[in-house]
Amino acid sequence: MNKFKRDLDEFAGKSPRFNEPLKRKILNDMKRERRPANRFADFKYAAVLMLLLAVVTTFLVLNMGANNTDPSGPTGTTSELPALTDPDTVAEIESFTEITEPEEVFDFRYDAMDRGNHDYYEHPLLINPLAYPANAAKEATRGDVIVYEAEFFSGKSRTVGRIVALPGEEVEVVDGQIFINAQKLDTFYGRAHRVGTSSTEEYLEWFEANSSPKSTTTGMEEIFQMDIAKFTLAEDEIYVVGDDWFRGSQQIIKVDEIQAQVLGYYVE
Repeated sequence: MNKFKRDLDEFAGKSPRFNEPLKRKILNDMKRERRPANRFADFKYAAVLMLLLAVVTTFLVLNMGANNTDPSGPTGTTSELPALTDPDTVAEIESFTEITEPEEVFDFRYDAMDRGNHDYYEHPLLINPLAYPANAAKEATRGDVIVYEAEFFSGKSRTVGRIVALPGEEVEVVDGQIFINAQKLDTFYGRAHRVGTSSTEEYLEWFEANSSPKSTTTGMEEIFQMDIAKFTLAEDEIYVVGDDWFRGSQQIIKVDEIQAQVLGYYVE
């Protein structure tokens, strides 16, 4: 490098065309050209960029997965399970004009099962007290309407309800919707109901058209938005719900407490 500087001085002579600042600039340029490329720095920047891309991608995947879950599903559910249906149970009530042994007539006359058409109390009911044998836990079927005894203000008396969950099943109610083993019960009796309505908005419309000014809607929002924490039935228990959640009840009973199956109306 010193030799190069001397050569420059000799070339420039007494009246140099290259002054000191210009010489320094040329020397600095030569040093930069000889400096090896900092490949480590380039690699470092590339690694940081790849890390940032990985973090952003993970964040997007997790959030997109969360958005695909069912917001109305039971607590703790990370993916939507297929709905549980009951194609064998229909809302219509069959009518009978004859009685065959061991069938009996039960004059229920209470609106615990009303779905908007005075269901199960418009006429007396035809019931079969021998529908379930001793091993009723194996014979009980989801959707069956049964007679059993329950505690009321005036004491115990026979009432009517629908079998919703079977022995050993896990039950949860979220915002008025029943879930069985984390599956949505997608049937006409699968969620909170009141005289033909299944939401607060529908009920308020019905109430305005059918009720007297002295009537009240107090407590109805709690019915349609009811939550019941998860519970698991024992091997000898069933979960019974009245079709009208306001006038009926939701309770666990022993399978041997079933007194009869409701077959339909008895119309003379």
